[in-house]
Amino acid sequence: MERLMLYWQQGGTVMYFIAALSVLGIGCALERFVNLRKSRIVPEKLTSAVIDLWKAKKFDEISHLCTHDKSMLARVIESMLQHRESKDYAEVKQFAEDKAARELRLENRKAVMLSTAATLSPLLGLFGTVLGLLGAFGTVAAMGELGDASVLADDIGKALVTTVAGLAVSMPCLFIFGLIKNKLNLYAVLLEEEISDLVNELFIKG
Repeated sequence: MERLMLYWQQGGTVMYFIAALSVLGIGCALERFVNLRKSRIVPEKLTSAVIDLWKAKKFDEISHLCTHDKSMLARVIESMLQHRESKDYAEVKQFAEDKAARELRLENRKAVMLSTAATLSPLLGLFGTVLGLLGAFGTVAAMGELGDASVLADDIGKALVTTVAGLAVSMPCLFIFGLIKNKLNLYAVLLEEEISDLVNELFIKG
């Protein structure tokens, strides 16, 4: 613990900004893992329930079900419900896919803070290192002939603390951001399959 505190002091003011980015990244990651679940995107049995109600022409019950479900698929179904009188199934499918694409883009934007933390933290680390090196060379220049190489080495070591801290924040943020992107891509495929099934059952077969 004492060594960590020493590193923190060596890093200087830049360490506060890197710490802020780490808190931002952790908060964003926790929010995504809590809210980006399959039940919030493509819940099980919702499609089959909607198909049964639709064929029974219980549209008010479908609207009530979607309102209380609050998933992304439910919001897509609500948009399909608004076009239930349409005879052009291709148009209905396009409306539903556009709605799903907008919803997915909104979910993707919620992970932008992770990408921001992953990008800025190593740059801040490099900025701290450059400042440290400038200070080190300034110290040697001020000492002139009395300059000692050990003084320069010590200052460089202090400067590198910010680079290490920046990379320590950036790498896990980048890894988690990749996981979230892959999960969203998977949900996009599942959502597309559900939309196809709904259009096929309600507008083509129906």
